[in-house]
Amino acid sequence: PLNSKEKTSSSESSTHASRVWRVLKKYNSVTQTTVNGQPLPERVTGRTFFTYDKTFGEDSSTKDVYDNIAKSLVDSVLIGLNGTIFAYGQTSSGKTFTMQGSGGYGGMKNEEGKRGSGVPGIVHMAARDVFDYIDNESDRVFLVRVSFIEIYNEEVRDLLVSGSKGDNVLSIREDPQRGVFVNSNESIVTDFESLLDTLFAGEKNRMVASTGMNERSSRSHTIFRITVESRQKSKNNDSDEDDDDCRNSAAEQRNDDDGAVLVSTLNLVDLAGSESVRHTGATGERQKEGGKINQSLLTLSRVIAALGQPNNTHVNFRDSKLTRILQPSLSGNARMAVICCATPS
Repeated sequence: PLNSKEKTSSSESSTHASRVWRVLKKYNSVTQTTVNGQPLPERVTGRTFFTYDKTFGEDSSTKDVYDNIAKSLVDSVLIGLNGTIFAYGQTSSGKTFTMQGSGGYGGMKNEEGKRGSGVPGIVHMAARDVFDYIDNESDRVFLVRVSFIEIYNEEVRDLLVSGSKGDNVLSIREDPQRGVFVNSNESIVTDFESLLDTLFAGEKNRMVASTGMNERSSRSHTIFRITVESRQKSKNNDSDEDDDDCRNSAAEQRNDDDGAVLVSTLNLVDLAGSESVRHTGATGERQKEGGKINQSLLTLSRVIAALGQPNNTHVNFRDSKLTRILQPSLSGNARMAVICCATPS
């Protein structure tokens, strides 16, 4: 629904006041209509009418989005595929709310059966499904690691590192065995709560600022990465010993005689919102940030379009820090979903 600033803007603009966007669930489409919901005299595909794989209206919940779009991708990660879920859209359209909910444990039950406060986001539901799967999988031993980074003005920062400016800046590296990577801090998590606590700790260090369209606008892209490692349980050791071994060292696991270690990553990407200076009224530093944001989003769209072309032999991953870091999870053994957030205005 429209927020207070959008309502004010709409009342001051005859163009905005006469047209709004509406979801046509039956056709998985979004179209412009009058404020009263009446169709416009003209319908131009690609301008006033768009069709998607799945659409969700204003009355849909984040759980509806997760169940229809994200759940199958999370399930794929648990069996060895890499996965990436993007939250994309204009500033103030609800991307961070979609990914992280309203804060806290998102109304979901903890290990003791107590229900936390707030509305859950994609991260909450994915975390719950990951640990539910682990609890029910008795034949394998799991190790779950998480990292949290942001890309601000094309500078990669580790959100799990607190300290003076510059201590958390990361370089993108490439290795024949590891591929493209950044040496970000990783925390081993053992349950739903410890995973979310890591998210909350990193979120406090994220770059946010007030703009003309959003009082708390994200000024950076963030990548919350969940790495799941597993191996077959040893037939000679009991489960407790296997659990201890799994947490000791991932390197030791890879050399275990019992078999190969399955490693996959789930990237939950909260993109900074695309901006128009005309709408945000940004100047100075905010305007510079907006330019960098739009540039990286344009590169991301080009990379995704290129990946969708079967005969394309070259994809410009290097044109942006975001696409470069995500290169291993966007191509090859990977699945991807883009959640486009939009407002009626």
